[in-house]
Amino acid sequence: MDQLTQYAWIGVLLFSRLGAVLMLAPGWGEQATPTTIRLAAALLATMALAAGLAPSAPPLPGNIAEAVPLIFMEVVTGLILGAGVRLLMSATQVAGAIVGMGTSLSFAQQVDPIVNQQSALFSSFLSLIAVVLVMSIGLHRVMIAAAAESYAVFPPGGLPPLGDVSMFFIDTVSNAFRLGVQIAAPVLVFSIIFNASLGMASRLIPQVQMFLVAMPMTVMLGTAVFALGLGGGLMVWLSAMETQANYFIGGQN
Repeated sequence: MDQLTQYAWIGVLLFSRLGAVLMLAPGWGEQATPTTIRLAAALLATMALAAGLAPSAPPLPGNIAEAVPLIFMEVVTGLILGAGVRLLMSATQVAGAIVGMGTSLSFAQQVDPIVNQQSALFSSFLSLIAVVLVMSIGLHRVMIAAAAESYAVFPPGGLPPLGDVSMFFIDTVSNAFRLGVQIAAPVLVFSIIFNASLGMASRLIPQVQMFLVAMPMTVMLGTAVFALGLGGGLMVWLSAMETQANYFIGGQN
């Protein structure tokens, strides 16, 4: 019975971290993903890892007051791991907002099923494409492997260093904005050149109603430029996502 109780305690610790990771991880943590699937994945991963991580787990506390802080620290560690990759998903929202402004379609709104709220048309499109890419290359499985390998970096019973976590999130947020601008860079460059050309044309030919000419051209040409540069931008974003997911697998700290 003592051994069974110890294994149950190890399972609770593992499930606390893995469940928190899957709650935020791309692919697993989307609104469209059924809760039962996330729960089943966390339980199966817990059962698979329990035997191997048993020696490194802290002993069973003597009472519930000592157990709750350990479980809380595991949940916080899992949230840190999941949020690190989830923040990079926001790069698609940044890119969509920039593309919307560059193509004069920023006011075109629709419900984004990923974030479950109204967002710009291009932001919704990029969010859906991002989830499809994450699932197609198996990045959702890499997140489970990263959560398992994180026990070598952050053993159970302790929190990650606060300074390292702060730098980790600062770098992740800055990378998300950088990636968003990189995805939308072709449209951004097109918008600057096109608007500068329109300004010169309006000064040279003031009789022409430039607004009536510019609006359809901005929509058509901007969308075409976005389509041409979409593949390269998403490949850069996907490489950054994979690097972030493999961060703990590589044993970095």
